Amino acid sequence: MIYSKKHTLIGLSAIILGVGLFAITIVFSIYIYTQSQQSTNEISEAINSVYISGDAGQLENNPGTETIITNEETPLPKQGEIKVDENRQILNVGETLTATEIKAIEEKYNVTFSTDTSENGIYVINTTDESNTNTLSEDLDATLEVDTPVKMSADTVDWGVTRIGAEKVWTDSKGTGVKVAVIDTGTELTHTDLSANIITGYDFVNNDTNPSDDNGHGTHVSGIIASTQNSAGNIGAAYQAKIMPVKVLNNEGYGYLSDVAKGIYYAADNGARIINMSLGSSSDSLTLKTAIEYAAKKGVLMIAAAGNESGSSCQYPAAYSSVICVGATDTSNKLASFSNMGSELSAPGVSNYSTYIGNTYRYMSGTSMATPHVAGAAAVVASFCTTCSTAEIRTVLKNTAVDLGTTGYDSVFGYGLVDLVAAINSLRPVEEVPVEEPTTETPVTETPTPTVPDTTKNQTKQNQPQSIKFVEPETDETSKRYVPKTIGDINVSFTLDPVLDTTTLSKIVLTMNNKTVYETEKQTDEFILTQNILDHSQHWVRVTAYFADGKRVSDNMVIDLTSLRNRSSRYSTKNVLGVSTFSGFGQFIFGN
Repeated sequence: MIYSKKHTLIGLSAIILGVGLFAITIVFSIYIYTQSQQSTNEISEAINSVYISGDAGQLENNPGTETIITNEETPLPKQGEIKVDENRQILNVGETLTATEIKAIEEKYNVTFSTDTSENGIYVINTTDESNTNTLSEDLDATLEVDTPVKMSADTVDWGVTRIGAEKVWTDSKGTGVKVAVIDTGTELTHTDLSANIITGYDFVNNDTNPSDDNGHGTHVSGIIASTQNSAGNIGAAYQAKIMPVKVLNNEGYGYLSDVAKGIYYAADNGARIINMSLGSSSDSLTLKTAIEYAAKKGVLMIAAAGNESGSSCQYPAAYSSVICVGATDTSNKLASFSNMGSELSAPGVSNYSTYIGNTYRYMSGTSMATPHVAGAAAVVASFCTTCSTAEIRTVLKNTAVDLGTTGYDSVFGYGLVDLVAAINSLRPVEEVPVEEPTTETPVTETPTPTVPDTTKNQTKQNQPQSIKFVEPETDETSKRYVPKTIGDINVSFTLDPVLDTTTLSKIVLTMNNKTVYETEKQTDEFILTQNILDHSQHWVRVTAYFADGKRVSDNMVIDLTSLRNRSSRYSTKNVLGVSTFSGFGQFIFGN
């Protein structure tokens, strides 16, 4: 009986606890990092063992989940942890109201306008039980919704910029002049590694023009994008891009949806080419969606964090089709255990080294860290291809990503890991090889000879459609991808099919990443790609046969070295300055 009562009490406690947790989930419409067992169980053990990191994914340096307000009578409305307040409503009238109009609305509907800065007709009103909001939306032809809290998508802490290949394309593009709005906790404006790249922004938390970071998250994100090359600290993926800091999250990493929407409008209206949003909410919102659509129509490329809920789908705003949702990968190119799934692209998001408040540096982890790697990559592409549209930049990043999971798009990695080397190479003009003009010779009259059986055979062969193909190494039939098992030279062989009996072939050219590495006139030949030139995660190899009549045929393959580049050196998180690891092959030291 005692045993039965004991288990009955345990069962009742579990039920009560479950109800309580459900209620908390309903009340808090914010992003909170959780180790979601349910989401993990939805991933099969086989896939989990191959693609998902076994690391527990502990997120250090996580802002506290509880903030004590010492003065309960006058709490600061945008400081500390923010909870849902049904009386705080977003009134979106689509235009600027005069002081007289605001006063008239307050008196008629018994509401109070907040002192928050308005942007594109977005106002925040406070309501009470006495407020008459039933017809407010219809009367003003406006939208009215609860101002849902949002929270930054990351929380812990080097090698990511090298993994996406940024330093290998800096001779071509550094993101020069591209404006990237970082909608976050702000940015430390005086940080020696950032100040040269910071342009005017805005603080929607404190309603002023000083978007200084009092948390550290936004500064860390900004550094991954555009920390300067100054012989100290770290270097951002696009270290000559411009950071537009837009503060919408407070010192604890929380903020209101209305401020995020205002931040998007502000960035779009002030020349941002790219918007980075390392934040999110589980709740959809008409206000947020409208702001996203507005920025998309103005040609802004928006990139947002998938979220850190261990396998859940992309949160908002990453879930919108106009936004690139980014998942996080670890040093072994597995999905970080904390990362959500369903992303469009993946990027390094575990233990990334970047700038931090107090003119310092720190390691942090999360999809928040993965997102600026993509934003930085996009800035590099945008500055390299100044005529590329937003859609074209997005397509280039997708088409050149390293395919980490199952062939093609998959729900774990999306299109794959961002690869700037491949992206920039895909935009280079293909090197044209001059084709020799056929020489005109005076025909020699000869006495006809009897027909030989081989002549008909040869003519038949000459009339067959010509092709060229790689014989070695063998590639996957679908993806045309070769994944070597060990580091070393790679022998590439190719053949013309059918082999010609007469000299109509001008040249066969082998290119790697759109650069010629070998030329031959042999119809069957081979070439060794030495280890020293195989210096990145993947290489695009093409063999092209040029004929005397101007025709050409080609074959392609991708040499994927990703699995061989997962032995990055790991550094202590203490007292490390100016170190950027080069995946698996040593290290570069910047500064002291």
